[in-house]
Amino acid sequence: MKQTFLILFFVFNFLSCKETIENDSKSAILDPAIAHRENVVNNLKPFYYIKNQMQPQRVEDLMEQYKVPGLRIVFVDKGEISWSKSYGYANLKDSIKVDKNTVFTGASLGKPVTAMAALKLVEQGILNLDEDVNKKLKGWKVPVNEFTQKEKVTVRRLIGHTSGFNRYYGPNYMPYETLPTIEQTLKGEQPSKHPAAKLVAVPGSKYIYSNPGYLVLEKLLEDATNKKFEDVIDELVLKPSGMKTTSFIQPIPERLLATKATGYSANLQPQPYNIITFKAAGGIWTTPDDLARFTHKLLTDHSKGTNTLISKEMTNRVFNRDGNLDKLGFTLLNWKQDSDDIVFKHTGQNYGFTSVIFGSVKKEQAVVIMANSVNTEDLFNYIQRAVAEEYNWDYFKPSAYEIYDTADKDFSSYAGQYDWKNHFVVITNEYKKLFIQIDNERHQLIPVEENTFLATNISLLVIFPKKPGSSLVFLDKNGDYSRVNKTYK
Repeated sequence: MKQTFLILFFVFNFLSCKETIENDSKSAILDPAIAHRENVVNNLKPFYYIKNQMQPQRVEDLMEQYKVPGLRIVFVDKGEISWSKSYGYANLKDSIKVDKNTVFTGASLGKPVTAMAALKLVEQGILNLDEDVNKKLKGWKVPVNEFTQKEKVTVRRLIGHTSGFNRYYGPNYMPYETLPTIEQTLKGEQPSKHPAAKLVAVPGSKYIYSNPGYLVLEKLLEDATNKKFEDVIDELVLKPSGMKTTSFIQPIPERLLATKATGYSANLQPQPYNIITFKAAGGIWTTPDDLARFTHKLLTDHSKGTNTLISKEMTNRVFNRDGNLDKLGFTLLNWKQDSDDIVFKHTGQNYGFTSVIFGSVKKEQAVVIMANSVNTEDLFNYIQRAVAEEYNWDYFKPSAYEIYDTADKDFSSYAGQYDWKNHFVVITNEYKKLFIQIDNERHQLIPVEENTFLATNISLLVIFPKKPGSSLVFLDKNGDYSRVNKTYK
């Protein structure tokens, strides 16, 4: 009964937002930034759609659909916060709304913050980007084994997840539990709940997203400076960025606890407050506004050489102007040959919380989104596409198609069974129309180009080969690319 009441209460309050939306529309006439904001939040489109057959959605529509209690969006444009907007509730039980002071668990968004501190220490000569970290580590060192005979763990590899450490993130701690030290966690000794940090690959040989790797980086920052990790971050990143409502301290400081959002599960159950001992990897408490300040300081360092966080030369490595696309803080994307832009991105997820930083280097723009929900992947992607379309980025804009005339086309060679990401996929030709069944769902494939079809209700683009027997290409609702082969004819 209580669960039903919460959901009904949640939906009712979404409906009550109409007056606010009308007021925002009036404000947009006077403020171009507000006009851009309203175009973004009220114009959410799938990645692929057919012209005149799709109704754009609003942020609150999708929050209701995915049961997202609260959310805040902040947009950065050329060195300043251009606009922001809050939705829903930081705490459903007490009807506390999300606002600019709401503190979220930033989870892995602490990684690029930590990375910039490490890169600043490199510039100060305290660390070396490509030196064996064992030369600076004290008390605990990277185990010497078959993986480290020829290659070593370095700062560059720790930041970029190529250090060879395992992919692992275990349980957090309740406030009444004894917290382990960094060394106890790295060694897997009590009271740590985690196994020892373990090398599973030759450093530099492959990409393995690694939280233990960032715990090693955390200890390295302490050992190299003889300071607490949170003090290093405060000195090198938080204060220069003006991030006054951010901290890596565990447990959360009292000054931030009062405005901390409650995280919620997929079925809107509140998650208990817990303590994260992997500070660098996921222990950041912050607001979208503070992360926006961090992001625009970094972008301004890159465009104007302001050296607030790191030098322009170092930002060229972060944003890879040399074209290697190594990861030094963010995932980078630039697959178009005719574009000199780079899109950068980092996501974060912890119990009841999700977040993302998504930006364009060329445009000097970025959007930061934080929510107290785990049901946000599709919603975040919708917002990112709307931003890319509104500000004309080279990447991630939604694509509109028109129905293509295939009256004389023979579809029979396309029919068959396919293997796509372990899904059971069958394409059938029925009276000159193609249908695709994915597991237990069936969709019509609408022709939009000569060999290209769209399953509109799941925004799946299917590109058939010109030569029989070649692979198909699937582009899913997030634009992810897959080659798909026929398994049975």
